[in-house]
Amino acid sequence: MQATDPRGNSPAFLQPQNGSSHRSSGYVPGRIVPLRPPPRPKSQTSAKFTSAGQEAHATFALSPEEQRCQAETSRKKRHKNTLICFGISSFSFFIALAIILGISSKYAPDENCPDQNPRLQNWNPGQDPGKRVIIKNGDLFRLNLDATVHSIVIQDGGLLVFGDDKDGSRHITLRTRFILIKDGGALHIGAQNCRYKSKATIILYGKSDEGDHVPTFGKKFIGVGSDGTLELHGTQKLSWTLLSKTMYSSGLASGSYAFERNFSRGLNVRVIDQDTAQVLVVDKFDTHEYQNESRRLQDFLKGQDPGRIVAIAVGDSAAKNLLDETRFTIQNLLGSKLVKGLSYRQAWALVGVIGGGNSSCNESVRDYENHSTGGKALAQREFFTVDGQKFAVRAFSEWNEENPQFLHMGDVIDGVDMRAEVGVLTRNILIKGETEKSCYAGNQCQYFNYDTFGGQIKILKNFTSVHLSHVELRQMGQQLIGSYPVHFHRCGDVDEKGGYSFRTYLEGLSIHHCFSRCVTIHATNGLLIKDSIGYDTLGHCFFIEDGIEQRNILFHNLGLVTKPGTLLPTDRNSTMCMAIKDKVYGNYVPVPATDCMAVSTFWIAHPNNHLINNAAAGSQDAGIWYLFHKNSTGDSHGLYPETKAELTPLGIFYNNRVHSNFKAGLFIDKGVKTTNASAEDPREYLCLDNNARFRPHQDADPEKPRVAALIDRLIAFKNNDHGSWVRGGDIIIRNSGFADNGIGLTFASDGSFPKDEGSSQEISESLFVGESRNYGFHGGQNKYSGTGGIDNKNRTLPRNRTFPIRGFQIYDGPIHLTKCTFKNFVPTVDRYTSAIGFLLKNPWQLTPKNNISLIKFDTNVSLKVFFGKPGPWFEDSELDGDKNSIFHDVDGSVTEYKDTCVGRMDNFLIRHPKCINVTQWNGVVCSGTYAQFYIQTRNPQNLTMTIVRDEYPFSPMALRGIYQRADFQQYQPVIMLQKGYTIHWNGQAPQSTSLYLINFNRNDWIRVGLCYPSSTIFQVTFDVVQKQTSAFYSVEDYTSVTSMMELQKNRSEKKFYFDNSTGLLFLYLQAKYNRDGHSYCSAQGCERVKIQATVQSKEISNCMTKAYPKYYQAPTVLQPMPAKTTAQCKNCGTTQMAFTSDPHKTYLLVQIQSLSKVELQSSLPSFISVNGNKFPFKDVGVFTLVVDACVGTVTEKNFFLQANIKSIDEYLKTGIPQRSIVLLSTSGDIRNLNISEALMSLGTAKPAHLQNKGSIAFLGFRGNFKPSWAKLFTSPAGQGLGQIEKFIPLQMEEYGCTRVSSSKRKDMELLKQASRAH
Repeated sequence: MQATDPRGNSPAFLQPQNGSSHRSSGYVPGRIVPLRPPPRPKSQTSAKFTSAGQEAHATFALSPEEQRCQAETSRKKRHKNTLICFGISSFSFFIALAIILGISSKYAPDENCPDQNPRLQNWNPGQDPGKRVIIKNGDLFRLNLDATVHSIVIQDGGLLVFGDDKDGSRHITLRTRFILIKDGGALHIGAQNCRYKSKATIILYGKSDEGDHVPTFGKKFIGVGSDGTLELHGTQKLSWTLLSKTMYSSGLASGSYAFERNFSRGLNVRVIDQDTAQVLVVDKFDTHEYQNESRRLQDFLKGQDPGRIVAIAVGDSAAKNLLDETRFTIQNLLGSKLVKGLSYRQAWALVGVIGGGNSSCNESVRDYENHSTGGKALAQREFFTVDGQKFAVRAFSEWNEENPQFLHMGDVIDGVDMRAEVGVLTRNILIKGETEKSCYAGNQCQYFNYDTFGGQIKILKNFTSVHLSHVELRQMGQQLIGSYPVHFHRCGDVDEKGGYSFRTYLEGLSIHHCFSRCVTIHATNGLLIKDSIGYDTLGHCFFIEDGIEQRNILFHNLGLVTKPGTLLPTDRNSTMCMAIKDKVYGNYVPVPATDCMAVSTFWIAHPNNHLINNAAAGSQDAGIWYLFHKNSTGDSHGLYPETKAELTPLGIFYNNRVHSNFKAGLFIDKGVKTTNASAEDPREYLCLDNNARFRPHQDADPEKPRVAALIDRLIAFKNNDHGSWVRGGDIIIRNSGFADNGIGLTFASDGSFPKDEGSSQEISESLFVGESRNYGFHGGQNKYSGTGGIDNKNRTLPRNRTFPIRGFQIYDGPIHLTKCTFKNFVPTVDRYTSAIGFLLKNPWQLTPKNNISLIKFDTNVSLKVFFGKPGPWFEDSELDGDKNSIFHDVDGSVTEYKDTCVGRMDNFLIRHPKCINVTQWNGVVCSGTYAQFYIQTRNPQNLTMTIVRDEYPFSPMALRGIYQRADFQQYQPVIMLQKGYTIHWNGQAPQSTSLYLINFNRNDWIRVGLCYPSSTIFQVTFDVVQKQTSAFYSVEDYTSVTSMMELQKNRSEKKFYFDNSTGLLFLYLQAKYNRDGHSYCSAQGCERVKIQATVQSKEISNCMTKAYPKYYQAPTVLQPMPAKTTAQCKNCGTTQMAFTSDPHKTYLLVQIQSLSKVELQSSLPSFISVNGNKFPFKDVGVFTLVVDACVGTVTEKNFFLQANIKSIDEYLKTGIPQRSIVLLSTSGDIRNLNISEALMSLGTAKPAHLQNKGSIAFLGFRGNFKPSWAKLFTSPAGQGLGQIEKFIPLQMEEYGCTRVSSSKRKDMELLKQASRAH
């Protein structure tokens, strides 16, 4: 029997097909292909249906006359019948047409809507928790009512559809332990082209210790097996966006005000600015005891400007000496009716407006009886600021307003987009795990005090179709491996490459308050996740699992508040890490900092995936973490023996933002342990491991050219440790903004010599802000606060108040920092804040090929570079890397001395007599050519090596070496070329010493003398080591000479000289080949001198006292210091004004400096600046600029002197063209500025009080739109506003500008590009 749809619609629909229909090219996501009724059998199709007369085939013989009469009769009858039939048919046709038109007009059938299939049967299983439902072939069910069942299996062509109606008035809740869809079964709630309108809820119920466990799927799930279809499509809504206006924690820019202690005796008065809600005056008047206090109150009130809000509350008693004239003043100015009768110890509260009369006054009084007033007298009124923000003033003991818990920024600050993300968590399709009120046994209750056994959606390989859009997932996931809110489990290719006509996608999902990740991509390729939210979840949120997953696209997703979980070591926090030891070997105790503590919002285990327009904020550890598996892991282990993740080029990374994360915003480094715990390595499988280095090559082949990984448009702010930590090469970052991070960006090389790929790292066209005007709000990840910034205000800090903030940090290199701008790096008495700094406590190598050029430092950078000093965080600053910190100032944009190297001030290996000390930096600027040489020693290891330059024997450098537990030690000092050095030890001289030439070009040389006992026998050889294979060739033996003079005759000859009198073995290290690019060595390999020493004596090999003064050389300058650069660098710094998360939009940078009369006397000008073009004005008056809001050009500028100040009102009302940005600023003290009504036409919410102001500035808009950026700024009389900075969006459609075509948006083009990539 055919069911009738309640809407009267009757289209036909194709039921899900069995077999391999998941490969069908005819599937259109969201569109249900219409069906005609099934064809009839062939015999029926050919049958003729006639009238009864036509069915009689007997023949009768008639005479011709009879035949003629009968024919005539028959003709007339047929004619009559024809007329009758035509009449009936016409009538029927018009009736049918009317019915059809009526139906069409009221209930237009939609062939795209799955619930309108006429073959569906209404299904009502009722409320039976024990019912096990199997929906099979021929079962085409529509659920219209709430239901509870044990479980549902949809298979063999069975179909379950949730009913809907045109008004979206249905509310259907299905409770079940699980739903399994397989073998041609399908579940539909809406479709892509017919979105579900009503409210649909699927509740997955059951505890972890009850119910059936379904193999592969587990418990409490929606599972999609082979040939299964899952189509869930809720009503489209904006998933998330960025705030267009700052939301203060109190709702007010000035902050909330509360006074909750007992009031002082008398009248307690607060005066509030009616335009900004700022509390201006706090005072008390003891009118109980003193008449003079009553007179002072009277004068005080008369002195207030009209429009000011006044709140008054009695403390204890106020009536005894409250004079009648004072009561009368309160009546007249504030409209009070109750003050006249105020008596002893009455509780009285008032909120009124100066000059507002009784209508503006709200007051309350309570009588004093039996030592009590019986409650508080409460007065309350609501007001609006000029920006339209509502606020309440309450008088009894506090004034406040319910608002967001924390400050939520809605502006571009100092050029970096710090607008907070705002997400909508609710959807009209809800999949929810039903949970208990508290945690119970077996659910990690030692870590969680709530039930973490939620629901899950799991999809297996060879499904027919899976598309989820605008679905809410709440209380999903379980603290069990494989049980996640959404889990694509070993599905292979789920895009066109896998045979799907339309890529599998998740769009607009809201995954929140979940217990194990957000979306897991497990051995699955080509999935699209778009416009989705993950909020308040445990463990890695958007999780790529085994290290083999590729071509997945994450587009415009938001992840917020990612918390630790227990599943993997990398999910765990410190407590979990040390407590969970069931998978380690023996008694090993995991080390949180190196084994765990890596939970991330986006966990990307293979570089060939695409991240575009995503945001990650509030993670316990990292926002986005790229890591590199040496081998496939988990269920994929052994199936893909070589992942080549380290060698694979990076997918698209464009316009992602990371903020408020603890360890790092973006982290590119490390891998996971890919072997089980053992005696050799007791750590747990899949713990964090430092075994991987990202070095992308074409086709992941190290023999082919390197392919630079591009990080384009990263915004990183307010991350406690790092905005970004990036290891590997080649890696390029550009068009990026960093602000308010502990360290903006650190580059770390892909490895140390001799494992050298010749790679480098570069950042260009980027902005670094040390401490912005976003002061933050204490709470959440912001655990530290103190004073700082250019105005030394209280603010959140990345670490404690002593942590040395750095914009760009150099670790080793080679790096290239170019075309970048630095702002707001100002040290405090507590900490060093520098634009450029170095890794703290660094034992590693550094290279003089760290190149810096075309850098611009803002005027608010008072410490450009800092090399560290002993103290907090730096400790003794005596590790090898600390001492050898260095970079090359290519063009003098850092030091003002072109082509110089900058090192630590106490490093005499790089100095000459004309070097320039920069004491503030603890640095020195020197000309010359520099390189490194790598010294590797064995037997014994762990020696301290002291190296001395012959020109500075009293300033040696002691190097501890890098490794303390290896069977060899290595040192890598930076040295000036064409100089002599000696090397000494704090113990027995090593038996094996290898000297490598690092960053030497052909014919570069140094002379080295190594200290040995006089009885030592030497074998010295030269060879060239091939970098990739470690094979060596071109072996030559050194021969001994008997004097230094003979050694010096030809530096290129393989000779050595041993001076028995000093114990020094001398030889020259001179490069034979040129280097290639950034390689440490030449293409032929690394040139090495190896010294095998047979040492008989165990004495300490320190020859300094004998070596000098014998080999002392007077300091000389080989390369003269350049002249100091005085010309301003025109091309230095980034060319971009703002770094925003909507790069397709153009912003106008507006800066206003409005000075008071006193400030003008200091010869400083007031000005308005537009995109760096400054318009100054010095006279007392009002200056206006008009800017075309569509193109950003200044169209008008006007200055109104005090003498004709009245004319500005008419100009603002009538003289400004439509779609114009209006900028206004005063200079000096302006009287009689009556423009409040005019400003309302440009964006203020109410007439502003502008009398007795020191300075006024205004940003407004002329047009049929009120932008969120419109704002009025005022200061008290006699004070200026300082400098105001605002980034205003241009070319907005709301302004009336032509809409920007989406085809011009780079993000959309990259999405298309990623979708086409196979």
